[in-house]
Amino acid sequence: MSSLRVNGQYVLIKDPEKKDFVAFVNLCIARIQPEGSIPHLAADVLAGLLAEGKPHTDPVVQAGFEICSSLGIKNLWVDGTKANVTEEVATDAAAGLETAFGFAAIESGLAMGAAMCNAFRRTIQVNEQSYKVIRQGRESMEALARKVSAAKQLNEPIFMTGGRVLGMLLKEGKSFDDPEVRTVLCMLSDFGVKFAKIDLESNTLGFGMFSPANGMASAILQGLDAEKVKKVRESIEKVNEQFRQFSDRMAAGEGAKAQQQSRISVPSVMGTRRRR
Repeated sequence: MSSLRVNGQYVLIKDPEKKDFVAFVNLCIARIQPEGSIPHLAADVLAGLLAEGKPHTDPVVQAGFEICSSLGIKNLWVDGTKANVTEEVATDAAAGLETAFGFAAIESGLAMGAAMCNAFRRTIQVNEQSYKVIRQGRESMEALARKVSAAKQLNEPIFMTGGRVLGMLLKEGKSFDDPEVRTVLCMLSDFGVKFAKIDLESNTLGFGMFSPANGMASAILQGLDAEKVKKVRESIEKVNEQFRQFSDRMAAGEGAKAQQQSRISVPSVMGTRRRR
């Protein structure tokens, strides 16, 4: 069991059920803005529940206590629906790091707090320029998923298809402020993509090393259990190992041969080339 202080008094935190963590995180997600501290937002949501008259023993309040504690909050003062955090420490969960996604944390639901911090504070780099990943609505994501599914070629990795769709949108003249482009960036980020290079003149697409934490966080927020999240991590690690092997071949002087072997032939507007 963990504990934190509310209005200077320690509150006992027992072990909430996973559904209670889900309920609390959903309350937080509905209020997340592009800027601001997510741990502090979680404290505000907790304050709001207490202002409604919910007791400390309420299951969702208990989930809020534990998530706030995992995000490094040690002491907070509640004044109506606002919380003033007066003591906090840095934690892996607040940073959305992979180390916060342990088996027990995923199974209990506690990892959802760390997953929230990860998913809503990402950047993705395209052609040397960094862009904030802005979460998109369900309808936009589902529409894009259908578009990507229709464009996917036989045995093509889904992130490659997503990258080609991004290339097609950019070739159509759409900017990075376009809602559909933002949705593609969000999808690629959920796959674990952190770096992409798109050359519209040569019709090539490249990726850098993927982030297991990003892919795992997205899987957790989708409700996948620990075993399935583990498979997501292993899949991303496999891709990263392929990138490392390709980089090693390039360093060993097999650049032209490696590029030829790694090139995938596609009939659409973007060719694809894996590169680090």
